[in-house]
Amino acid sequence: MKDEEKNSGGQLNLLVAAESVQAVCDWIREALQKEPIEVTQPLAEESLIEVYFDSLLEAEIARKALPHALSIRTAEAKEYKEQDWTTFWQHHFKTLELGKNLRIVPEWEEAPEDGKINIIINPGLSFGTGGHFTTRFCLEALEEACDTIKPTSMIDAGTGSGILSIAAIKLGIPDLIAFDHDPVCVEQCKTNAARNGVEGRIHFFQADVLEPGWHSKPADIVCANILTSVLLDAAPLIKRAARKRILLSGIREIEADAVADTFIQLGCREISRDGDGKWCGLVIDV
Repeated sequence: MKDEEKNSGGQLNLLVAAESVQAVCDWIREALQKEPIEVTQPLAEESLIEVYFDSLLEAEIARKALPHALSIRTAEAKEYKEQDWTTFWQHHFKTLELGKNLRIVPEWEEAPEDGKINIIINPGLSFGTGGHFTTRFCLEALEEACDTIKPTSMIDAGTGSGILSIAAIKLGIPDLIAFDHDPVCVEQCKTNAARNGVEGRIHFFQADVLEPGWHSKPADIVCANILTSVLLDAAPLIKRAARKRILLSGIREIEADAVADTFIQLGCREISRDGDGKWCGLVIDV
């Protein structure tokens, strides 16, 4: 492979009417198993949705698979270089304070040394920077759980960038496993762990939350920041994997009752929930 072809991939750009954004993003998550990036100006009638792939061929295949029913105005597949992705994140991803003592710091910014817990992240092609409500919810709920139930073990299902597992280690949880169905995420997690000085302390691996066998023993906490449809199907496995508490997110607010009821029927108890008008997170005790 020529040097100029290395560290590149495919990018799918979709121009979508504002009222169709939710339907398009839902389809991308369900059909492509990718997290769309929405670039929207306030009060705009159209939105640009970007989806990133490992290769231009994958982006082209995804473009051809787009259903006509989604009413997408334009769809373009193109190649991107690694620096294009890096530039995007340097523009959109800034240092973020959250919870009582947590701070998310992009790798290209200097981490303040003031006693707070700094989590250094370079998102790469994985999902989870702390900027999205679902990730913030899980981080803050995890910090609260560390104060109240004093967990010593955690399973991070659908780990994305590894941000929750890295935070858990820094919050004092010593026994961690984390997995994702996407091998790109798994490799990025290992790199992010090394950035934070916790390399080797978290067992990252590839697995599907819907398939049994991703845990050999229950953990005090199971965190699952995954789509609602997956959470509903995986609920029995998630419940069996948790000894004390389950943190759930990736849930749209209109779906929260359905998710909570599913876990309640399995013998769990809802402790709290929070939302931002669109997304929601649940704290469940087993």
